[in-house]
Amino acid sequence: MLRLAVALLLLLLALLAPAAADDLYTGEVRVPDQGEAARATAMSEALGQILVKLSGNPAAAADPDVAAALADPAPLVQAWHYRQDVDRSGPTPALVLYLAASFEPRAVQRLMAAAGLTQWARERPQIAAYVAVEDMGSPRLASAGELGPLLRRGNERGIRLEAGPVGEDARALVLAAAERQNLARLRNEAAAAGAPGLLAARLYGTAEGVFGRVSFSDGEREESFEVRAPDRGSALRALADGVADRLAARYAYTAADSEPVAVAVTVRNIRSAADYARAQSYLASLSVVRRIEARAADGETLTLGLTVAGGGERLRQVLALDSTLALGSEGRDGTLVLELR
Repeated sequence: MLRLAVALLLLLLALLAPAAADDLYTGEVRVPDQGEAARATAMSEALGQILVKLSGNPAAAADPDVAAALADPAPLVQAWHYRQDVDRSGPTPALVLYLAASFEPRAVQRLMAAAGLTQWARERPQIAAYVAVEDMGSPRLASAGELGPLLRRGNERGIRLEAGPVGEDARALVLAAAERQNLARLRNEAAAAGAPGLLAARLYGTAEGVFGRVSFSDGEREESFEVRAPDRGSALRALADGVADRLAARYAYTAADSEPVAVAVTVRNIRSAADYARAQSYLASLSVVRRIEARAADGETLTLGLTVAGGGERLRQVLALDSTLALGSEGRDGTLVLELR
């Protein structure tokens, strides 16, 4: 009877599973005014921004197979609006105007498929950023306002960058860690924001402009790189581009790599009906999971049959970006074993 109840609950949750988040299908572009000409140009740029977000390819908007859609994006637009904001990245705050346009997901997916663009799953790591900058030769942590170019470019590239939280009693420690790109020393601070990913950078002023050293982690792997730019704002945008390029190289995939594959999964640590619901609801929310079949519920173990775009390896990659289900050992029959946290 319990197993039947669980199966019915899982079926209901599957039907109620949340739809894909649509933030990746919204582009935001700075505009000089609310005139028709500026709006038309911004709509095209917003669609190009979305193609870059979804593919991970910074040159996606230059693909000749999407040129017609970029020339006339109106048929793909769902809604649009203007937004005012204050740009605090420069020496003087400035009021700026943005146009935000949302596009129909299925139409955009068809456009990308026809163009043969790579696909980057919706799941992206949340990354807390700590950047040390110089004022008159003295290093300090850049404020959230000063990180505006980094955060905005991250949004344009489809990655979840945010200014890392800093406790006043830990500011000196955090600054020293950012200067040395010491990610291990920053993990406790980032954990306060629930960010599994980290970015630590030091920007130096040089005779040629700005030079930066960067280390980042998506919660699973760490990488380092350098940037050079004419000014600090450009350097911050280059940091975001460097992170986005490297993440897309790991996680974006071609159509040939996204064929639906059956994957057997065992979920452990299921101690209540709420645990059953949480595990299934989380799996159903993943963009790569196409279908879920409840096969058995025995004690603290739930056995599922999934259909996954890209198969087990793609599922492992996505699961590693979140702490809900931890990867365990693989069963002898190839079953993927997961531990509910």
